[in-house]
Amino acid sequence: MAWQRVASFNEIGVDGVLGVDVNGTPVALYRLSNEVFATSGICTHALALLSDGFVEDGRIECPLHQGQFDIRSGKALCAPVTEDLPTYAVKLEGDDVFIDMERPAASAPAVANATPNRKAGDGVRAAEEGDQAGTGKIASMNVDPELSLTKRYVWPAEGLTRIPDWVYTDQTIYEREIERIFHGRTWNYVALECEVPKVGDFIRSNVGPTPVVVVRADDGSINVVENRCSHRAAEFCRELSGNVKEFVCPYHQWSYDLQGNLAGVPFRRGVNGKGGMPADFNNARHGLRRLNVTTHRGVVFASYLDDMESLQDYLGPEVLKEFEATFDGRKPRLLGYYRHTLPGNWKLYHENLKDPYHATLLHTFLVTFGLLVAGNRSLMLADATGRHGVMASAKSERKSVSSDAKKEMRAYRDGMTLAEPRFMDFVEEFDSPWSVTMATIWPNLIIQREMNTLGLRQIIPTGPHEFIMKWTMFGFEGDDEEMTRHRLRQGNLMGPAGFLGLEDNEAIKFVQDGMQHVPGGQHLVKLDPAVAAGTSDSLISEASIRAMYRHWRAEMGL
Repeated sequence: MAWQRVASFNEIGVDGVLGVDVNGTPVALYRLSNEVFATSGICTHALALLSDGFVEDGRIECPLHQGQFDIRSGKALCAPVTEDLPTYAVKLEGDDVFIDMERPAASAPAVANATPNRKAGDGVRAAEEGDQAGTGKIASMNVDPELSLTKRYVWPAEGLTRIPDWVYTDQTIYEREIERIFHGRTWNYVALECEVPKVGDFIRSNVGPTPVVVVRADDGSINVVENRCSHRAAEFCRELSGNVKEFVCPYHQWSYDLQGNLAGVPFRRGVNGKGGMPADFNNARHGLRRLNVTTHRGVVFASYLDDMESLQDYLGPEVLKEFEATFDGRKPRLLGYYRHTLPGNWKLYHENLKDPYHATLLHTFLVTFGLLVAGNRSLMLADATGRHGVMASAKSERKSVSSDAKKEMRAYRDGMTLAEPRFMDFVEEFDSPWSVTMATIWPNLIIQREMNTLGLRQIIPTGPHEFIMKWTMFGFEGDDEEMTRHRLRQGNLMGPAGFLGLEDNEAIKFVQDGMQHVPGGQHLVKLDPAVAAGTSDSLISEASIRAMYRHWRAEMGL
């Protein structure tokens, strides 16, 4: 060890930095209270002198690009710096400061990272962001919101077999859903991993109505941040997808790294000693709101809560089995998108896919070509909570449809044929007894497997009377050209003008119209009384819808 005297203790200002030259090597000395620390004096990013930087809360901020390092450990804390600073051992003898250039600083507790975990519940931002997740909206409407809500919104005495229309039409109920469901204890689908394969790849998405950005960071992790600048709330990300090194808000050019840390504030120190941010402004407290993220077999989910259960536990064993039958370990490959707006309440789409009864009556294509027919081997699965479900059926031949069933199904068309017979080919590729499955993952995802066409439907509510549906169609990396063409061909079943989707879209509008125009209405969900609420092996059932509203009422406190 070679200790060298490099400075006087009193030469270093309290919470300041002093640059010295030690045998031709620039060194930065920092005084935090009565302790002194030493690092390399050159920023690892663009070689600026750290002695010209700013010391704040145990960090040194580079004067050139505002990268920050932990003074004690030398650790790089935020973009654009990625390489840590070398540190040196320090000792004090009286007023003399000695350093050993051959020995790093002893391990010491580091300062709080410049990227505090800004997931829901983070203490640093809780006070500043209390209303951002909608928690103040209902409270501002009522002195005692819980009491007034339960008095105003009274569920029918019949219980789950009758649903009041205010569930679908009331603005206060909608706001409470955003707060308690989409921003509450749920995993929300946001993307496929194959949509952001490289560092810097991003795609815009939503958690409920809240716009978010899904981005692949430098360390390979996937981050989900609110698409809202911490400065003046502008949606900083304007493109649907792309590749960036950082995000820059177009309004005032505040910049953020790929993990959501605030990296740069133009004129933060003002000009000529005037203006700028307050002296106590802390970049670490003004990064983007970051959500909890989990992935499973190439599918990305996000939550506003940090203490969420695992996705596997959230889905439950039966729904997880169906999830993994579709996402079976092969890597998903993006094929394309549909996007459209539906004039109805977002929950009606969940109901539509927990309602096999309508499928046997509304959809001419389904029943005529044997995809989902009364009498088919089928299942309407509900998980233990009632929030998730899977509608499943095994394809039949038309000759197996009974004459009595045909009489009940007005949509059935004897004699209808296809100009393209390959359309109904089914290649058995999944470990599943079903040729058709529609998994409803609460609150915003439908996993569609209609024979060999595969898709994810993301529900984005925009109000009580409207939602956006984003369809992401996919295959797998191992698919050959023939299979890809087959998936795309069968994809004509789906989307806003699909052989099936068009009828559902109209029906949802009809229902919403009926509820809006008859105030105080209620409607029935009584089919299959032998199953109070849950799984049924009959297509003539509404038991899964009842299970969903059992869960909804518990979450909403109604």
